[in-house]
Amino acid sequence: MSEHIEKRIERLESEVLHLKDRFQCLQSEVNLFLKRYLTACPACKKEFDLLVNHYSIGLFDNLVYVKCPHCNKSMPVVDEEGGGVGVVCE
Repeated sequence: MSEHIEKRIERLESEVLHLKDRFQCLQSEVNLFLKRYLTACPACKKEFDLLVNHYSIGLFDNLVYVKCPHCNKSMPVVDEEGGGVGVVCE
């Protein structure tokens, strides 16, 4: 009976280690995905999230604008290579 329990515990431990590795892999993929929407303000050089800080869509030039949460500088957002977005640095 104790041999059976030990085998089950070993199997469960291996499953937990496998799940831990898979979780770390998924977590790194999510972090890479979220980094696509991070940028640094050209004025104050502080990093912020574009998705959280967008505030308006320009009607004339069809641009999305973001405002730096640190210095309140307004910047238009443009597409970048690899599916990301960035701000126009003037």
